[in-house]
Amino acid sequence: MNRRVAISSAAAAAAAALVLDPSRTNAASPQFFSTPGGVKYFDLQEGSCDLFNVVCSPQKGDLVKIKYKGYLSNGRMFDSSEGPGRKPLAAKYGTGQLLPGWEEALVGMKQGGTRVIQVPPQLAYGDKGIKIEAKDGSSEYLVQPGEKLQFELTLIQVAAPPP
Repeated sequence: MNRRVAISSAAAAAAAALVLDPSRTNAASPQFFSTPGGVKYFDLQEGSCDLFNVVCSPQKGDLVKIKYKGYLSNGRMFDSSEGPGRKPLAAKYGTGQLLPGWEEALVGMKQGGTRVIQVPPQLAYGDKGIKIEAKDGSSEYLVQPGEKLQFELTLIQVAAPPP
């Protein structure tokens, strides 16, 4: 086992333990939901809306800032916005800048909330997957074609677009 696989496996195991830890959820067992497109999800922590916060749940065109962790179907973490040199993802909601599965999962989510989602391949990277090309000409898949993915999303900020 190479170092990269060992580190990824250890990180995935630690993250999975945190994600599956019932003490991190609002209830003893989470309530599961499903979107029309087939994204399954539950809330680890519900967000809240401040009295004076005009924008709380994302609407089309709003700017969103999201912390995320991405896991393959085998539980191995393949991407995260946390760690050295990493930062939350900022994007315009409802404009195709996010994975379609993320767009569906963010519906009704409130700022400050954390949601665990399972995204079917057609709403993630589909039949193409994510292929990484090395300088020596070799390649490997970071995400295999047809892979079902799991993400932990924390909606840090929702802001109306500039006028």
